[in-house]
Amino acid sequence: MPRIRPIEDAEATETQRLLIESARVNGAPDPLCARIYVRSEAGRNWLRMWNELLNGGILPIPLKEAVRVLISTKHFCGYCSTVRSNVAIARGLTEDKVLATMHFESSDQFDEKEKAALRFATLFKAGDDAIDSDAVYDDLKKHFTEEEIVELALLCAQTDGVGKFARSLQMRTWEEACNLQPLLRARAGKSAAAK
Repeated sequence: MPRIRPIEDAEATETQRLLIESARVNGAPDPLCARIYVRSEAGRNWLRMWNELLNGGILPIPLKEAVRVLISTKHFCGYCSTVRSNVAIARGLTEDKVLATMHFESSDQFDEKEKAALRFATLFKAGDDAIDSDAVYDDLKKHFTEEEIVELALLCAQTDGVGKFARSLQMRTWEEACNLQPLLRARAGKSAAAK
C-alpha cells in the first residue's frame, strides 16, 4: 500500500475523476499515481501540466517517454520504471526500444538526435553540475532547436523531481519492478558496479 492512500471513486469529485481517467487513457502516470496526486490542488495542477509536457509540445512523444523511463531507472523508481505511456506506444515506441535505453550509446535502435537527448538526460540525472557546460549545450544544439532544448530540460526536471516523490510513496518497489521486468535487474547491477 502506498504511503499516501489513493482516493476512491466514491470520494472523488468530477475533476478528480476526469484526471484519473485521463491517466488511465494516457498511461503515464497511471491511475494509481493520479489517485494520490488528485488529493491536492497542486497535484491536480501538476497532472494537467505533466499531461501537456509529456503528450504535447514539439518533441516526439516516444522520445520523451524514453527519456522519462531512462531517468526513472537511474533512480530505481519501481513505479516510474514500469509505467508506460499509451500515447508513446501508439506512436511506435516498443518495449525493446525502451529497454535499450539502458545501453543507448551502443544501441542501433536510436538515431543521433535520440542519443543526444538520452545523453542529456543521463547527465541531468548525474548531478547538479553535470549539465552546466557549453559542451553539453553544443551537443544538444547539433540536433535540437532552443525551443526543443527547453522542453527536454523541463521534462528531465519533472521526471527527476516528481519521480523521487513517486519512489518515496512506495507505489511499487524496485524489487516488484524487477519481477515485472527482469531486465531492470541488469540496470541495478551495472549501476552498483559503476559506484
